[in-house]
Amino acid sequence: MYNNLMFIVGLTGNYGMGKSAVLQMFRELGAVTIDADWVVQQLLKEKAILKTIKVLFGAGVFDKKGNLDKSKIAQRIFRNKSLRLKLEDLLHPLVFERIDDFFRKTKNGKKVFIVEAPLIFERGYESRFDKMITVFTNETTAINRLSMLGISPKDVIERLKCQFPIKEKIKKSDFVIDNSMNPEKTKKQVTAVYKKLLKEAKTKNLILEGKVDRAAKVLGKPFSIEGTVIKGSGRGEKLLHTPTANISFKGYSPKEGVYAVRVAILKGQVSGIRYQGKNNLSPSTLHLAAKTFNAVANIGKNPTFGEGALSFEVHIFNFSGNLLGKKLKAHFIKHIRDEKKFPNAKALETQIKKDIKRAKEMLKGI
Repeated sequence: MYNNLMFIVGLTGNYGMGKSAVLQMFRELGAVTIDADWVVQQLLKEKAILKTIKVLFGAGVFDKKGNLDKSKIAQRIFRNKSLRLKLEDLLHPLVFERIDDFFRKTKNGKKVFIVEAPLIFERGYESRFDKMITVFTNETTAINRLSMLGISPKDVIERLKCQFPIKEKIKKSDFVIDNSMNPEKTKKQVTAVYKKLLKEAKTKNLILEGKVDRAAKVLGKPFSIEGTVIKGSGRGEKLLHTPTANISFKGYSPKEGVYAVRVAILKGQVSGIRYQGKNNLSPSTLHLAAKTFNAVANIGKNPTFGEGALSFEVHIFNFSGNLLGKKLKAHFIKHIRDEKKFPNAKALETQIKKDIKRAKEMLKGI
């Protein structure tokens, strides 16, 4: 992901389907927008880039004044897959590097940021974004619109063949916008999606601040992290006498600290579970999976033992079983405290016992 501290959306679609028009609508509603094609145009003015293009394509794609003839480039790349991929390999990493640099320098992280780029799915960049939007029309509509701009149907079809089928992009997206109708109907869809994005952005900011209970009210359900249990350092059970499951996950997480959570052991993943006590969770309230347990979680870098990489571990109450390699889903209920460096392991162990007691009180009746 570009920047975990911001809410960043990818907007894509296929040639002639109106991505730029939809991006403009989002901009008018208040989103901060970035057009990847514009970034490409800036790159194509740089001497080092032009020099590499000359090596790849030859001097024939430049005019007598030494300016790059983009129409000649287009003719070559859409008829030669090898050349197209070489140009993409040259430009795309630089495009996303420049966009990433923009986010590093941006201070207002509470807005919705939207990056428009045509080949997000084709290049496997979707994991950089919190959400994905695909703008679509049928192929005939795209051809008719582009023919009005003097682009032949043959050229349009050639370019569309170089992109994933639009149906595939729709399946991979969180939101879709049908741009085959009039602008007013498109704007209505954009407005509806933007309202949802604002809600998602607000939720992410609350989560990053550790306010998971407030985020749950906005979402209508607890924020959750899903991941696979991996081998940890072993300190939890051996040194601190509190066994934990270390979870590897992708995406962002609440700020570093300790939380009361509900942990779902995904159905069919675990054998030999022993659960002591009655599970009082009401599915109609939280809609959590079967085999869900109360737990306490820690997100942090283990400062008591020296700063390390960010880790996420949970201690599941009244549980016995081997979870290594299994998938868990932790639902965050309440923040208990921020992460803290303790003078020694004994002091940390004492605090952990207090955290467990506090988590049990918070989760009582859930």
